[in-house]
Amino acid sequence: MKSIEKWADRVYSEDDFGRGIATSLSGIIGLSVYLLSDDWVISAFSAIIAFPIFRIIASSFNEKHKRKSQRKIDEENAKYSFDKLSEEELNVVKSFVEAGGSVLTWRQVNNLPIPSAAIESLIQRELIWSSVMADGMTETFALDTNIFNLGVDKYAKKNS
Repeated sequence: MKSIEKWADRVYSEDDFGRGIATSLSGIIGLSVYLLSDDWVISAFSAIIAFPIFRIIASSFNEKHKRKSQRKIDEENAKYSFDKLSEEELNVVKSFVEAGGSVLTWRQVNNLPIPSAAIESLIQRELIWSSVMADGMTETFALDTNIFNLGVDKYAKKNS
């Protein structure tokens, strides 16, 4: 009886979504097969065979749902930040959009008619940061991609 209690404790204290769903569904399969065939061996094998299949499917759906939820949260946070930007900061975002990418070299930024205070403000908001290009030599400014995407929606589609 101790082993059944240990097993039940492990099953019901599990916080893995895929395992929980798989345990329930394979239990239903095992019970259904037992009720139809009155053979506990076939019932047990049916539950054992069904468990990993259900676990893979449930885990896959759960991961997809989590990723979709995280993207939605990231987009909402970016929209909130975007809506709080000043006119000067929005001009910086617009400059990135008009240049065609979320990364600009320091030279490009220096040649644009945007105030350095707006760039510094976006750095303080952690929406722009300095980086280095793949060549390892050219320094750049990188705009948060979610903010860039909102800028594309606002500025590039207006001009189309």
